[in-house]
Amino acid sequence: MTAALALSVAPEAAQSVAIRERVQVLESRPGVREVLLVTEAKPFADEQHAVIVLGGGGGGFAVTSRDGVPSVHGGLPLPQRQRLANAIGGPVVALSPPTDRPVMDRAWRLSDDHVADLQTAVQWTKQQWPQARTWVLGLNNGALSAAVATASIGDLAGAVLLSCVDEALDQPQKSDRMRVLAVRHRADNAAPPAARPQAYGRKTVVTVHDARQPRAHTIDAGNIVHPHFEGREQQVVDVVARWILTGAAPDEIR
Repeated sequence: MTAALALSVAPEAAQSVAIRERVQVLESRPGVREVLLVTEAKPFADEQHAVIVLGGGGGGFAVTSRDGVPSVHGGLPLPQRQRLANAIGGPVVALSPPTDRPVMDRAWRLSDDHVADLQTAVQWTKQQWPQARTWVLGLNNGALSAAVATASIGDLAGAVLLSCVDEALDQPQKSDRMRVLAVRHRADNAAPPAARPQAYGRKTVVTVHDARQPRAHTIDAGNIVHPHFEGREQQVVDVVARWILTGAAPDEIR
């Protein structure tokens, strides 16, 4: 019941979704809960990496139905979460907002309570997959949360920032061992991190070229906003997976 409420869907819809993804509810602070959607890799994966996904907009989940099959949008649509999980050989965990802040704004994403919620999700992920390196992946506004996580939580491997603002790129990393990847539309790219003195750490920026200017977004129920890379979504997921596994990424996606 708690999971169904947090997902903003009817119980029967939640049961259908649970067939495809595991739902975990955590108490992140006293009396405060958050929901995790767990998408696991295909069998026989080595599970050396795990990714926590932080959604854009207000950060919430929404459910849409196509051909009678419900799909949860927890930052990334289910097919992209599954593709990423299979590629890295480990779980992809989408994190909901906390129950005391169902719609997150910029100030909340910079708050200590938000860091506490992120820390709880990281600790749970590490307990479930102790051999895996844990990454955070944020989309749009969620990229700021991902950057804040790497600035505050020392046992993360790094962050992936999709369609992020400069404020996210400018966040420092708590550990020099962390890596950060930013995937941005060409219209979003200002000066690269190396040209901005306040930015440091190992940051890689990939530019996505598409035919539409300015950048377009898709908006689903629940005020979820995620980047629309104009038909290049699978390429972006593949680049993210390769970078997590090898540290290598192209300068551009065309």
